[in-house]
Amino acid sequence: MDSEGGPLGALLASPMRGLLAATLLAGLLTNPLTAAAQSPKSCPGGAVRLVVPVAPGGPMDRLARSLAERLTVSRGLPHVVENRSGGMTILAWDAVAKAAPDGCTLLIASTSGRTVLPFQVKLPYDPARDLLPVTPLADVPQLFVAHPSTRMKSLGDLVERARQDPQGVSMAIPSPGALTHLAAVALQREAGIRLVEVPYRGGAPAALAVRAGEVAAMSADVGAVLPLVQAGELVPLATASARRLPQLPQVPTVAEAGFGDLEAVNVYAMFAPAGLPPAALRALHAEVEAALLQPEIRLPLLAIGMVPRTATPAAFAAELTEQVRRLEPLARQAAQAGL
Repeated sequence: MDSEGGPLGALLASPMRGLLAATLLAGLLTNPLTAAAQSPKSCPGGAVRLVVPVAPGGPMDRLARSLAERLTVSRGLPHVVENRSGGMTILAWDAVAKAAPDGCTLLIASTSGRTVLPFQVKLPYDPARDLLPVTPLADVPQLFVAHPSTRMKSLGDLVERARQDPQGVSMAIPSPGALTHLAAVALQREAGIRLVEVPYRGGAPAALAVRAGEVAAMSADVGAVLPLVQAGELVPLATASARRLPQLPQVPTVAEAGFGDLEAVNVYAMFAPAGLPPAALRALHAEVEAALLQPEIRLPLLAIGMVPRTATPAAFAAELTEQVRRLEPLARQAAQAGL
């Protein structure tokens, strides 16, 4: 174990938790008039596209649609969500990487597309060169859940069953190559087990598959499964966070369950095509920050376990560099092992 809470905890921990309190209360970088002046006046198709790499219905899609509604008002131009799921999220990232840097095409995605995916597959774009980090949007802890019919009540039950029957425990993977996938990989390595991974195009379809009993369990962004857990339709096994979730105080952390200090906090974030003028980038950041401070956006996200936050583009770029440092070794190991 190292000083950062064990090797897996050091790799998967959110590196900028200390920024949370400050960024939640931060003011606008520019005043509203300046921000409005830097917003696009028109776009092809008549709207700004917010591209998301998952199917409709999940927490990331919900966040994107809430922002689209608010930004439509604040920027004076329609904002629409475009779901481009599949292809390990590559389709969405590639579409934005190759879009014009005019503020009319933006990406809302997990930072794992920047910090994990490049070390697992060959990409048709360079995420570090072709996309600008705008701001993080929300921290999202991971939660391991199972279908009630499995009779698994804890993470120990899942591990024991996988040890007895390596081909008998299926694990839904919401987005192959994303942090939800890496959390499942980390658990398999820590516990010395092998799970049958079943890929899906986002948290919503994966959660529905587990709910229907088509798959035994999953590692999910908490927002994708919390309502199902609260309704008794899924069984919570453990949370991959430093502390128990306020919404599920009875559910232990992975560390408390005895499987290492696995701390996996997904980060939803906004990116723009490289080449977006600095003034437009600053204005966009200011508008997004103002939107996330609104109770009608913040409170529903907090209710499903997501923690809204922002950071300046420069601070966010530094955060991504630190995430790459932490996640690259495990991402490469997972790719080499075919996990």
